[in-house]
Amino acid sequence: MPTREGAPDTRPPAGRATKLMVLGTALVLLVLVVVLQLTTPPSSHIASVLVAIPAVIAFAFRPPMIIASAIVAAATRWLLLPTEPQRIGSIAGTTVVISVIAALSCFVVRRGEQDYARLRKVVSVAETAQRAVLRPPPETLGRFRTAASYLAAAQYARIGGDLYAVAETDFGVRALIGDVRGKGLGAVATAAAVLGSFHEAAYEEPTLGRLAGRLDTGLNRFLPDDEAFVTALLIETASDGRTHAYSCGHPPALVLGAGTVRELPAAPGLPLGLRALAVTPAPADAPQPAGTLLRPGDTLLLYTDGIAETRNETGAFYPLAARLTAYQHAHPQPVDPHHLLAWLLDDAQDYSADDTYDDAALLALTWLPDPGTE
Repeated sequence: MPTREGAPDTRPPAGRATKLMVLGTALVLLVLVVVLQLTTPPSSHIASVLVAIPAVIAFAFRPPMIIASAIVAAATRWLLLPTEPQRIGSIAGTTVVISVIAALSCFVVRRGEQDYARLRKVVSVAETAQRAVLRPPPETLGRFRTAASYLAAAQYARIGGDLYAVAETDFGVRALIGDVRGKGLGAVATAAAVLGSFHEAAYEEPTLGRLAGRLDTGLNRFLPDDEAFVTALLIETASDGRTHAYSCGHPPALVLGAGTVRELPAAPGLPLGLRALAVTPAPADAPQPAGTLLRPGDTLLLYTDGIAETRNETGAFYPLAARLTAYQHAHPQPVDPHHLLAWLLDDAQDYSADDTYDDAALLALTWLPDPGTE
């Protein structure tokens, strides 16, 4: 996710094309008023339209340009005096109106600059929080090349209720992706609590089942609302590529490789925060089921429902597996995880029926060849 360096700009950006369009509009208006004033009877009051020029300029320029445009408009109005010598009072009134509109335009623009500066500060704080809570994964982790992306549903937000994390442990590379029930700052705080527990327990618990238990215990201590919960998926890949998964009510990971897409089998469990409701809780030391062996070039894709539940104008869900298969056929192998995630976000947004979407977290891990066999 992009970050901004240096002092924040203090005004909303207006592109070069926008400025040229606004300036051109003001100039056309000025010329048109002069021509019409000189070719129509004085009673037409065409020159009064000059009061609009400072307001037009205010759409894309700062106060100095607004003041300059007001001076030009007022001067033009007085230069037209010979065409209507009997209306000095009216011309003076128009000049006053131009001055008032220019002053109001300067005030509005300045207020917008201040609001934008405050918004930039909020965004900066959000980006700092993002880096602290959702740490970008390292470029490589064990034999994985990794990438992560996050798209927050809230306008101007950088983080939300989805989460991801990776860790290289004595048990192998472990990954987590999750989705907090709820929205807003409460969901962000819950996500931070789960991530904190993961970064501690991932290095200590020998199985994914026990790791899920630690996350559940930590979450229950944190949550003031016993109705809140988190769906999560835990992945563990040993040094030989043997991969296990444990699902806490979360969609399965997908394995991309050799032009195919398949689901990664996962041991089932309840969402975090709800494990105490299980009629017969799973034993803490239950052995992990047989895992899946990754081949060099295979990519694990972990995702949240913000991607899978995207709908088009007919209400049909985004065909994730089919689109990923098409992606592999159209792009060289092995998959580049950064390119994959950028493409997937763009493709899902193009598929969406509108500009509204849920939080979406993505984590891609591409299994690299063993350096010792190359």
